[in-house]
Amino acid sequence: MELRHLRYFVAVAEELGFARAARRLHVAQPALSKQIHDLEAELGVALFARLPRGVRLTRAGEAFLTEARNTLDGAARAVVSARTASEYRASTLHFAHGELSLYATTIEGLLATFRDAYPEVQLQVSSETDAEVYRALRERTVDVAIVFLARWPVAGFGAHRLIDCATTGVLLPASHPLAAKPSVRLPELQTLTWLQSASQRWPGFLQVFEEALQDRGLLPQRRRERSKDAPSHNLLIAAGEAWALASEAVAAPYRTGSHAIVYRPFVEPPIPCWLALVWLPEASAAVQQLIDAARRSGLAVEDADDSARPPETGEALARRPPPTPTTRARAARPRSPKARTR
Repeated sequence: MELRHLRYFVAVAEELGFARAARRLHVAQPALSKQIHDLEAELGVALFARLPRGVRLTRAGEAFLTEARNTLDGAARAVVSARTASEYRASTLHFAHGELSLYATTIEGLLATFRDAYPEVQLQVSSETDAEVYRALRERTVDVAIVFLARWPVAGFGAHRLIDCATTGVLLPASHPLAAKPSVRLPELQTLTWLQSASQRWPGFLQVFEEALQDRGLLPQRRRERSKDAPSHNLLIAAGEAWALASEAVAAPYRTGSHAIVYRPFVEPPIPCWLALVWLPEASAAVQQLIDAARRSGLAVEDADDSARPPETGEALARRPPPTPTTRARAARPRSPKARTR
């Protein structure tokens, strides 16, 4: 049994299918199937129940998955220990990023600030999909990554939120009747086609958005997936065929500069989202230096609930960043009578 067998097994277990796991691992499906068959033969147990579409773990497979992950984590830690023992690794920060959308310029500034402050640290940058970023972090082939988050905090990782990217409104065809209103209610979009990103673009986000829309009274009857070749284009909206969710940053060019598409805020609470640095616990000194550089650059999202904090001085208040869409919305919500009497 080799580490390769464990990586293949974990991929199939997480993807619940050989085809998806093969694409993730960049190997041929028959070769992957043979490796799993050989592993099951060596163990003498079936790890997967083969279904008409995909697979599911057996009880033996569930038990083996826990230990396989522990083994891979241990191997990754051994790699890190060996690398950090060398002078080269000690002076290198391996930084990975997923799709940065409209925030690439801001992150470019952060990396430039970091290099100016810590010239002795060699910065190595790689581009990955968001799914690959988390795998690279677990395998410790990168030290820190920047990704979009839909939930906070991040289970199993340390994280520092850089930017509040909350979804606050929608993009609509300028000719649609709803475009004449200053704001919209999400249930009013029930019969329109929702232009959504592919689930692979930001893993986990589609489910979060679906749940958030349903919580806000909208269950889209029609939807259409954005093109993988041009995931940011809004041509279908301009053609009058769809609507899309939008953050303040996405909305900016449509507030005054477009005659085909308009941005309208929705009256329901914003849908949370952040751009954040993510790392495994016990961050290295270089990772902490990057976090410090981000704070000095004003890239920090504070928690909305400050009730547990001691009173701040005027100087401390002056240093606080301005309120974000998410914190403004939370602060504006009326408190319950019970809360007001405290």
